[in-house]
Amino acid sequence: MKPSRKQDIVDAAIRLMAEGGPEALTASALAKAAGISKATLFHHFASLDDIVLASFDRYMMSLQSVSGPLPGSLRDWLLALGAEAAQSVARDTQLANAYFGFVMRSKSEPRLRARLAEIAAGAETAFYEIIRQLEPVLGEREARQLASLVLVAGDGLALHHDLFPQRAAALDDGWRALVDLVAPEEVKR
Repeated sequence: MKPSRKQDIVDAAIRLMAEGGPEALTASALAKAAGISKATLFHHFASLDDIVLASFDRYMMSLQSVSGPLPGSLRDWLLALGAEAAQSVARDTQLANAYFGFVMRSKSEPRLRARLAEIAAGAETAFYEIIRQLEPVLGEREARQLASLVLVAGDGLALHHDLFPQRAAALDDGWRALVDLVAPEEVKR
């Protein structure tokens, strides 16, 4: 099945931001990268900000640990999620910078902040559903709390990997310590 025009635009935006950061995403550059006119671009999206938000949403929800097959345990999923967050920041530095810059900009722009909140809520819901599948004994409240914690801690892990790459080993150790508290290894007898 051929991706939709909107998907093509979002994919082109992700590529542009990954290659050149937020400054690379202009209407002209995006239209050219997507092989469309600017009029077609704005037929599908009201603004460049809407395209950026759709790009971040697509990128976050396409992470293997969110969209791929689930491992056998909550612990394995949490470890994979932390590793993927760290690797994606290292691999797509410009895209990470665009994301964190956009988050900061949203502090002063209520419409953007509201849309980012929707995206975060979508990620949190996805985490909740994964947690409920992997750990069905958790109650709804506990699973929702854990989903919130994973969202906040994962975002923090990614931010710190972006800001302090020289501390990668310590950050990864910290994530593993959190995983140990939340989902300790089973003792084999």
